[in-house]
Amino acid sequence: MIILANGDIMGTIGGGLVEKNVMDAAIEAIEDGRSRTVSYKLNKEAKGGLEMQCGGDITIFIEVHGARPKLLLIGGGHVNLAVYELAINLGYDVSIVDERPEFADVSRYPKATTVLAEEDYKKAVKEVGVDAHTAVVVATKDADEKGLRSVIDTSTSYIGVIGSKRKIRKIMDNLKIDGYSQQRLQEIHAPIGLDIGSETPAEIAVSIMAEVLKIRENASGMSCKSLQLYNKELVVVRSGGDVATGTVQRLHNSGYKVLVTEVENPTVIRRTVSLLKQYAVGR
Repeated sequence: MIILANGDIMGTIGGGLVEKNVMDAAIEAIEDGRSRTVSYKLNKEAKGGLEMQCGGDITIFIEVHGARPKLLLIGGGHVNLAVYELAINLGYDVSIVDERPEFADVSRYPKATTVLAEEDYKKAVKEVGVDAHTAVVVATKDADEKGLRSVIDTSTSYIGVIGSKRKIRKIMDNLKIDGYSQQRLQEIHAPIGLDIGSETPAEIAVSIMAEVLKIRENASGMSCKSLQLYNKELVVVRSGGDVATGTVQRLHNSGYKVLVTEVENPTVIRRTVSLLKQYAVGR
C-alpha cells in the first residue's frame, strides 16, 4: 500500500479501522520524515484496542520514501568543500552560498544543486529554500554570525556553526541580547561536529556529517560496541555502600546501566568504602 503526503492511496491492506489508523500514522511519519512501526490490538475490550471484534494484534512497518535530504553550506572554504564532497556521496542535495565569487563557483562544486555568490545571506537562503529536511552548516571566512542569523528563524532540522569556543560564546551572547531564548540557542550545534579528534578538513567533514546523520536519524552517536553493551535495562540500586558495591560492579560489568542513589550525608562506612569512593581513587 502506498500513501502519499496529500492522503491519496494506491492499494490497500484490507480497509476498515486498521487501514484508517495506518493512513493517519503514515501521514505523521511523512511529515516527520522518519520510518516507524505501529502496532494495534484488534479487540475493543483490550486496553488501547481498536473498536473491532476480530481479536489478535497486528504490527505494520511504515517506510518513508521522501525527497533526498538537503544540505545548505554557508561558506565555500576548505572545510565546506570537504563537507560537500562527503555529503554528495551520502546522497544529499547540496547548495553553497558564499560572499566571495571565487569560492561560490560552479566549477568548484560541479555536483551541487545551487551555487550562489551573494552577500545577502538571508536573500540567498530564501532563494535556496530551507525546510525541516534541510541541514545547514555555517563555516565562513569571517561572517559566521551573519550566516547563522540568516537561518536561525527557519524550520531547518539542523544548524551547525564552526568556530572556537570564544567566538561561539560571543555569537551566542549577541543573539541572547537580541531576544533569542536559551532553548533556541541550545538547539544550535556550536561548536559543530562530533568529538573524533578531527584536524584536517576531510576529518572535520566526517565529524560534521556524522553529527548531521545522528540528528537526522535520531541516533545515539555511540559506538556500536558501546551501544550493544549498554542497551540493557536500567537497574536502580539504593545506596552505594559496602554491601551494594560488589553488586553494582557486577551489574556494570555485565552491561547493565546502573543508577546508584545515596543519602545526602552518608555514614562513615559508606564514605569510606562506597562505590563512588573506589572510582574516585582509581581502584
